Amino acid sequence: MSQGVAAARKRRAPASLQAPVPPPISTQQQPTPAVGLTLPQVIALVDKRLTIVETFMNETKSSGLSNNVISTNTENQETSPLLEELTNRCELLAEEVINLKNIVLNLQSYTMEVNKTLMEERVRILSDVVEEVSEK
Repeated sequence: MSQGVAAARKRRAPASLQAPVPPPISTQQQPTPAVGLTLPQVIALVDKRLTIVETFMNETKSSGLSNNVISTNTENQETSPLLEELTNRCELLAEEVINLKNIVLNLQSYTMEVNKTLMEERVRILSDVVEEVSEK
């Protein structure tokens, strides 16, 4: 902000009245604009990072399998009641979804029957009106 004010004063004041303004002292260095990477450099960088991630995942899988087998047996005994409860809840939700589906289907069929009845009555009424007009 002070640089802008100083620049405005410099533009407005005559050259003889201007006091020399020392450049602002900055404790931080101005960040240099980052030079963009070319497309081949970006592809190489992404490839390198993917290779690192893939090797890490493969190492984790190979070392984690032996640990998982041992820990799974102890966890199964502890989590079986929890899994049973979750399974029961999922089955209950599935039954409720099926019930809602049946209700919607019944509502649709009822609506279709009502629409059919209304159309038949409309046809009957319109045919009666056409017959009366043709008789006159």
